[in-house]
Amino acid sequence: MWQAAATAYMAIAIPESPNLFMLNGPNGPVGNFSLIDVAELQFAYIMQLVDQIRSGACREIGVSRAAMARFDAERKEAAKRTIWASGCKSWYLDADDLPTAWPWTYDRFRAEMRAPRPADYELR
Repeated sequence: MWQAAATAYMAIAIPESPNLFMLNGPNGPVGNFSLIDVAELQFAYIMQLVDQIRSGACREIGVSRAAMARFDAERKEAAKRTIWASGCKSWYLDADDLPTAWPWTYDRFRAEMRAPRPADYELR
């Protein structure tokens, strides 16, 4: 069983951009699964972050650089074991020939979208 990493930050949030959330952003499972399902899961996750602001717990919330770095390192390592990294040529590949798409299963994405991990966010 995989261990939960920093959640799919590159698909919904980026460091140093508090209160900026996006659907179907970079490195998310946009080309892998149903776009509608992905967006609905991301939206529910984002609303949990917005609820922190609405409740008065903070005025700003953003993903930490450490969480982003951890996610990206795990994503790159997992990407090496996908079909996209088998020598094919594709727009999914970055300058290092690693796919930028979500390298894990839909079940993992759904599990990661259940709830934000407070330790991975900076609240101000």
